[in-house]
Amino acid sequence: MRRFLLLPLVALLALPVGLGQEPSPEVEDTGLIITTESNLVLVPLHVYRKKSSVNGLGTEAFELFEDGQPQRIAFVEGPAQEGEESSRTVPTEIIFLIDFSYSVMTPGLLDLTTIRSTMLEGLREDVMISVYGFAANLKRFTGPTRDLQRLQRALDQTFESEAGGSRVYEAIMQTARDASSRGSNVSRMMVVFSDGLSTTNLSPDLPVGAANAFGIPIYPVILGHERIRRRAAGLPGGGQLNPGARMNEGGGQPNPANDTQRVPILGPNRNPVPALNRQSNSNHQENLMRIFAEFGPRTGGRSYDLPVLNNMVIRKILGSLSQLAETEYVVGYYPSQVDEQKTPHMVEVRLSESVRGTLYGGRRMVVH
Repeated sequence: MRRFLLLPLVALLALPVGLGQEPSPEVEDTGLIITTESNLVLVPLHVYRKKSSVNGLGTEAFELFEDGQPQRIAFVEGPAQEGEESSRTVPTEIIFLIDFSYSVMTPGLLDLTTIRSTMLEGLREDVMISVYGFAANLKRFTGPTRDLQRLQRALDQTFESEAGGSRVYEAIMQTARDASSRGSNVSRMMVVFSDGLSTTNLSPDLPVGAANAFGIPIYPVILGHERIRRRAAGLPGGGQLNPGARMNEGGGQPNPANDTQRVPILGPNRNPVPALNRQSNSNHQENLMRIFAEFGPRTGGRSYDLPVLNNMVIRKILGSLSQLAETEYVVGYYPSQVDEQKTPHMVEVRLSESVRGTLYGGRRMVVH
């Protein structure tokens, strides 16, 4: 990540996080400085050969560089060879970040039965799930847990919430910051259920930079994209504009889903001509969704942008995320030098031999 983004990120990550529902002490602001007592840094990654995960790799299979300088790898943990038992000591947190602005997330699309069968059953016992939700403000509905009742309550509260505004980028940054405040000796992945249509002017480079700084890959699940496409083409199923539009915050992006707050263009007979605005607004929405989808590959994750999203499709998405959690490698190291003034450093893990497979992820920025 470019170094000039550091100061804006520090300032934005210092914003207070609205963590309602679950009482918790105020999170001390550490900006982008990721601290542990031991200064241990974790770098998540995956290794594949063709379409299969490469299991059982040890320290000798990897090389780690900080600002291009080789560093000593302290340990490597990952999927065990077939027939061997996993000896992971680094737990995994799967963060669900759900957009509840004006029912962007359809009730029933994500349910406890699906989560239990695709994620909790069969995964390591140290894999836990946390649930956050956002519209204009961010709420933590539950921290990391495997407790089914707690997860059910968190999902119920998310679907019962509804508010204007959609501060997508801020929510990603604040969620990464809040999760990381629980300690850095955890591997995390963030699954964001949203249409990606931010109502503020924040640069998309900032949430990407924050996710990379905290070492949390993002997995966007894009909601409502097919509806936007159909609306742009004037086809049935594109949805109707309604008065519940999300308001534009601070001169930011218009609400792509509902735009009746705007004055319609009038034709010769003083009748609204929505098609003229529809195409322009839909193109703008498409661009915002494309930017949101790019958060996946830009942070070491991947995006899910499918024409149909129902419970069966969500089940497949969660199953693929479970597979990613199960096949993830974590490379840990201790920086050989700590600066007097906190400065950013780019960290990259590479395979020592290309014949081992293809490495995905393995890049992050740390500050020390």
